[in-house]
Amino acid sequence: MDGAPAFLVGANFHTILRYNNSTSYALAVGLLAQQLIGGPAVQTPWPRDLLPLTRSELRALQTALNACSFDRGAPDGTMGPATQRGVRQYQPQPGLGGGRLSD
Repeated sequence: MDGAPAFLVGANFHTILRYNNSTSYALAVGLLAQQLIGGPAVQTPWPRDLLPLTRSELRALQTALNACSFDRGAPDGTMGPATQRGVRQYQPQPGLGGGRLSD
């Protein structure tokens, strides 16, 4: 997605996700840890015009992925790993530009 923030994360990010499966939480913990050891802050302002999908929009996305044979289980309105995998599998389809969903 053009203009979307991108972060390079390591194995600790996935470890944090096992504790709390929220990418926002894991990113916040990682950024806080980086600041605590004297690392650099985020260099670019957060794009305020990018809004997350609502739960009903996520359920609609999950329903559409299931209908297109990218079965990700029962739609629950949560952008978890199964939904992310479904979107990643869908995106390389012809005409979609081969983009990737960020973690």
